[in-house]
Amino acid sequence: MTTRRADLDWLRVLAFSLLILYHAGMAWSGWSWHVTSPDSMEWLREAMRFLNRWRMPLLFLVSGAAIMLALGDRSSDGFVVDRLKRLLLPLVFGMLVIVPPQVYLERLYRGQFTGSFLDWLPQAFSGGAYPNGNLSWHHLWFLTYVLVLTLVLLPVFLWARSPTGRDTVEHAGRTAARFGLQWLMVLPLAASILWLVPISHNINGLVGDWHGLVYYGVLLLYGAFLFGSTDLLNALQRQRRLSLAIGIAAYAVLYVGFFEGTVRPVISPEARPAFAFLSAINTMAWLFAILGFAHRHLTARPEFLAEATDAVYPFYLLHQTVTVIAVYWLLTLGVQPVPGFFLAVLGTFFGTAALYFGLIRPTWFLRPLFGMKNAGPSVIVRSAG
Repeated sequence: MTTRRADLDWLRVLAFSLLILYHAGMAWSGWSWHVTSPDSMEWLREAMRFLNRWRMPLLFLVSGAAIMLALGDRSSDGFVVDRLKRLLLPLVFGMLVIVPPQVYLERLYRGQFTGSFLDWLPQAFSGGAYPNGNLSWHHLWFLTYVLVLTLVLLPVFLWARSPTGRDTVEHAGRTAARFGLQWLMVLPLAASILWLVPISHNINGLVGDWHGLVYYGVLLLYGAFLFGSTDLLNALQRQRRLSLAIGIAAYAVLYVGFFEGTVRPVISPEARPAFAFLSAINTMAWLFAILGFAHRHLTARPEFLAEATDAVYPFYLLHQTVTVIAVYWLLTLGVQPVPGFFLAVLGTFFGTAALYFGLIRPTWFLRPLFGMKNAGPSVIVRSAG
């Protein structure tokens, strides 16, 4: 039976909650998005730029720890079947049902199509892959990467749960905690940024995204390692303020040296080694700080945490479509950027919550499509009553 960890559940809920704020702000960030306002807010872009340094790494780190807990003592075949149900089924459903409204509103907003959603449906999957065509997984790329990387790295996870693997992880964690060797985890991330980013393309598109596959694969393994070592988690807890200070300092240098005054910085080949090293230090420092503070303070399990943990996955699947719909109407109505951003956040949260609580959670046959366990009609009716 899987043992739940309060700190891991808190991190999962908080990390995915940031997606609502982040995607609601994309329209006014000055970066190109599916539905982009001609007006931008520099303060919002800078806040989002800061989040970019550790937001997705935290999600993959938490996912790596969750993989080990989900693996438990299952057979490899049983685990793979479960991952296909939990990841592939929602991905396919999302690409067929959840993502098309986003593509439609983008085409409509950019003047690439006129007509209703029903008029557009016959061409919803035509023209090949997005952006030239209409077939896309949009924000669901995360599911694709976690699924593929889980299957590729499964032998490592299986070894890590073996007696030999557990002893090795515990010994490595104890040694790292004693000598501060966890900071060596910076090096693989820096190497990926330095050597793989220049040869990567099709970012978040899997094929050709060498940096993304290696970078996020390493972070999955880091999550399994960090949460598999009590000694190392305790060390991160003790050193949480130091990690926070290093993260702040590294980001300050990154900002002054590369980001200040730019919408999207251009990193020269000569500056790339420094950028790669600073970026990796900054990312790992913030991850260490977040894990340290979570291990220290997020140990209670209030009643709402179990419900929030169940809701995280459906919220993730649904939220960006609700955001695009909200932003489209806000921009069409000419709402100013600041109130538009806050209305987009509120609209996304309450719109997604209405779909989740009103439709998905109580409907037993929809639950598996959103990655939820199907407890059967009678159980769902009783729990909703």
